[in-house]
Amino acid sequence: MAEHRTTPAYFWSEQDRDYVVAACRSHWPQEVDEVLKRADLACENTFIFTHRWDMERCDTPVTFPGRIDWTYRHNGDFEWTVMLNRARYMAELGQAYWLTGDEKYAAGFVRLMKDWLEQNPLTEEEVHASRERYYNVKDTWRKLDSGIRIVNWIKGYHCVRSSPAWGRDEERLFWEALRLHGMYLHIAYVPHDRQSNWGFLETNGLFQIGLLFPDLAEAQTWLRAAIERLSAMVRLQVFEDGMHNEQSPMYHHEVLQCLFECVWLAEKNGVAYPDELKRTLHNMYTASLALMKPNGHQPMASDSDDTDIRDILCQGAVLFSRGDLKSQAYPVLDYQGIWYFGREGVEAYERLPAEPPAFVSVHLEQAGYVAMRSEWSPDAHYLLFDAGHMALTGKAHGHDDLLHIELSAYGREFLVDAGRYTYMENDERKYFKETFQHNVVTVDGLPMSAYIDSWLWGRTALPVDRYCRIHEAYAYAQAGHDGYLSLSQPVQVLRRILYVPPDCWIVVDTFRSEGAHGYAQHFHFAEDVPLQIDRETNTARTAFSEGANLTLIQLGQGEWTMQPCWISRHYNQKRAAKKLVYRQAAHGFHAFVTVLTTHLGREEAGLFVRELEVRDTRDRLLDAKQVTALEIRREGRSAVALFSHQGPDSYQFAGTHMSGEVILIRRDAGQGGQAYVVKV
Repeated sequence: MAEHRTTPAYFWSEQDRDYVVAACRSHWPQEVDEVLKRADLACENTFIFTHRWDMERCDTPVTFPGRIDWTYRHNGDFEWTVMLNRARYMAELGQAYWLTGDEKYAAGFVRLMKDWLEQNPLTEEEVHASRERYYNVKDTWRKLDSGIRIVNWIKGYHCVRSSPAWGRDEERLFWEALRLHGMYLHIAYVPHDRQSNWGFLETNGLFQIGLLFPDLAEAQTWLRAAIERLSAMVRLQVFEDGMHNEQSPMYHHEVLQCLFECVWLAEKNGVAYPDELKRTLHNMYTASLALMKPNGHQPMASDSDDTDIRDILCQGAVLFSRGDLKSQAYPVLDYQGIWYFGREGVEAYERLPAEPPAFVSVHLEQAGYVAMRSEWSPDAHYLLFDAGHMALTGKAHGHDDLLHIELSAYGREFLVDAGRYTYMENDERKYFKETFQHNVVTVDGLPMSAYIDSWLWGRTALPVDRYCRIHEAYAYAQAGHDGYLSLSQPVQVLRRILYVPPDCWIVVDTFRSEGAHGYAQHFHFAEDVPLQIDRETNTARTAFSEGANLTLIQLGQGEWTMQPCWISRHYNQKRAAKKLVYRQAAHGFHAFVTVLTTHLGREEAGLFVRELEVRDTRDRLLDAKQVTALEIRREGRSAVALFSHQGPDSYQFAGTHMSGEVILIRRDAGQGGQAYVVKV
């Protein structure tokens, strides 16, 4: 076995081995089995990408009978190529070696390392040329993939270097790989990387090389550069509300994880770093908590998959001793968290009291996301409203989803994002990114924004008139956009959502125009959700025989239709589902008023919804183009809501006289009533 020159503390060391292995096998046997399965396949030159955080998953095994073709594109998809070259399997070969003691995993690591380095040489001239090529010098050396790859190699190295298969030649080759990656990641960094998730994925690799391998001649230079880049990137890329500015939950968490690894390694080794890194990471965990669905998963917005984020929350709970994160995470420290923190982390997590978050509903003001929820259990009622820009910079991962909503209750998903499915340049990429596959409103069957190709938009709809107010008795949010102002007869669009806890949302979509248009609302439902339309009552509902259901009540005279659609929860996967579309044509001002209610059982007993008369201060009856008021009654409680379409004014309705633009009166049996001016 070679003499080790690395003295800094890594996440785990040989002294941790017995505990880490025992804890993983005790608490996470299924994850252990999955790691061993993928490691076994890698030993046979067979690759699948099924880890929850594999950015572009593929569960179809691909085998190379002879030598590996590191440029191979499965089904023509370049994303498969980059997943092969990101090499998560190298980290898992190391873990498998510790978990079993089987030398085949160390031998597999060595063989794959040597093969990759032999087939993918890189000259210093090519490294310098990469600065001008923006993305990559060659397909196997794309910059972000190189940052990810070397981190995975380092993870595996810290396990297999104790193997008899690891000798001086292997050590020399590994250090040469470190030098090559460090040189490339240091030189190839360009201003675009500074404002892209790519920058974090690259810089995490540079940081770990510089910190963990100080005997490399340029290690200190690389470490200083990495810290400087991290400081610049957190200022550029992360909003004060904690959300990454590409506004994709998937890439928010990729950036978060890179920042976590850098901060935790710096802490373990007493390396000084700017306070803003830790402060930003803290805020990013809070944003993750805010957006998290009751089932513990991230929303599938803007090129995101349906990924369980409770492992992320576990790690944040240990790093920051945050009981609010633990309250929504796993009862025990997650599988990867055991590797990161060892015995001390597991015991700290056990001691940490779980505490409910300080907020329930929340507005991420800069990102534009609003999460309205009843409480923090897996059965909570939850609606997510997207009122943010497609993305602050770039827009490559952006979807045309402005004013999109998602809804779940009682542990069941109802309204969902359709997902992403692919990054290939084809009709399916366009399908999942365009307006019509989101829970939004459309005008004349036209998209809000101009799709050009898989990574490029032309004109994009911009949000306007954003406002939010969170109160213990309600949550309210509104936003419009300018996506239809370019029509020959322009249309101003505004969506207003009033949440009346625990189980009712009123959605008012208004359209202002001087011309005639066809308007539509789109509602995409999770797979296998049975749907019914009642045309007599202008109502649609889910039709589960047991458990929770959702009812959608329209106060207008439009038409419901049911259509097939696709839902993609993970890259390369899609399933058939159904969507509802509500349409109505109108001239001039028009409003859709939709009541969404959830309930247990097939039918909701005692639900009653009616429109109310509204008069002004001179006792004149007002029409639907001026104001909408409605009453919702159910089982001993009622809510009266008023939405003015002419700005704030003074109104007489429901036996009261109040002024404002949005007003709510709640009456609960035996408790009297309470009136609220939601928006003046």
